[in-house]
Amino acid sequence: MKMPMPIKMVRRIGVVSLALAAVSACAGKAKNDVVVGPPPVEHIEMDPIKITAVKGPDGVHLETFDVAELFEHAGKALADKRFDDAITSYELLLKEFPGDTKYRLPSLYNEGLAYQAKKDWAKAAETFKKMQALAPDASDTKDALFQLGATYAEMGNWPTSGTIFAELLERKDMNADDKIEAYARRGFAQFQLKDLDTAERTFSTALYYYRSIEKEERLQTDFYLGLVKYHLAQIPHERFRAIPLRLPEKQMAKDMDDKARLLLSAQRQYIETIKMGNPQWASASGYQVGSLYEEFYDSFVHAPIPPDLMGDGNAEKREVYYEELRKKIRILLEKSLRTHEQNLLMLERLGVQNEWRDKSKLAFAKLQKMLDPSYKFDFADPTTAGSQTPAPPPPPTPAAPAGRPGSPETGGDGEPGTRDPKPTDRPPTGPERQIL
Repeated sequence: MKMPMPIKMVRRIGVVSLALAAVSACAGKAKNDVVVGPPPVEHIEMDPIKITAVKGPDGVHLETFDVAELFEHAGKALADKRFDDAITSYELLLKEFPGDTKYRLPSLYNEGLAYQAKKDWAKAAETFKKMQALAPDASDTKDALFQLGATYAEMGNWPTSGTIFAELLERKDMNADDKIEAYARRGFAQFQLKDLDTAERTFSTALYYYRSIEKEERLQTDFYLGLVKYHLAQIPHERFRAIPLRLPEKQMAKDMDDKARLLLSAQRQYIETIKMGNPQWASASGYQVGSLYEEFYDSFVHAPIPPDLMGDGNAEKREVYYEELRKKIRILLEKSLRTHEQNLLMLERLGVQNEWRDKSKLAFAKLQKMLDPSYKFDFADPTTAGSQTPAPPPPPTPAAPAGRPGSPETGGDGEPGTRDPKPTDRPPTGPERQIL
């Protein structure tokens, strides 16, 4: 049983013994002797201490702990992935030392990271918002807002996520990495809302900003620049997918031209992303270029056929039509096969093992089978062709780095970017900001 005795102490050390020694030495001096006064008293301000009376088997004894000790204990629990213990310790610190400004923001930030790790997005958002209310201009709060925007993204609340990153772009303490990330995440939120025009403007602004500073400032990570370039390819890719092939023949010719134009636009942007050299975005882009040709092929397979080929009496004509179409669209499959092969060779050269490599391997094997002369093409039912064109689900976006560079806390060891109180003389360890 604990009997709380809330004594909050600030220890001050006076150099009393030195002062007394100086006074006593002066007492026996002659008149002409120089009297030396006591040295100035030195005050050292320590972290607050909590003293608690604990009743045990041997009676009542006192236990003490200070704020630094409690903060260190919580940080170890977080590093060991004991997230509930970390949250409990940070909450205790915030409760028992409510007036401590040195540890309050770092504790809230780290507690938010613990809630994120538990995927308790609502609690994480609530914790990061407390920092915004307490100290909106603090650098830790800036990073908490990045975490808040990412947390709303995890919740699927894209409008609020986009708004948070728009607000961040108005801050005065944003470096180049911060701005590129904020633009990228804001554009990604708009992309998820299917507002392709607005997303395209946001991504284009990010690219324009980067080109304006690339000679003066070096980005510490190219991940978010890769996200920008990749989605500038995804937007025409999405528009390509949205265009159906329709009759009459004149309309279909126009639809084919529009799709071909968007295919080339998307392909050009994907190639630009590959040239940037980020392995994750390069592998994703290589896969998508191959997908473009296969999706164009699927559009032809599911396109409506001319009315004069409909009906049971025109089965033979349909077979001839399909055979000619098969010959014409074979080149799309060949292009797709070559692209996936090149992507796999690039990934092997870079030593990349990820889901994009696996997807390209599966696509390559499928295309090899389809290009075999004995393969039977499965065209759409002529009575439903053109009405149910399959929309392939977009592959997942490459995972963001575990930590984000941009400050002295950056390390790159992949662990969450936990916070220590400032100022501090600790060595730089751990990335600044965990990105989910």
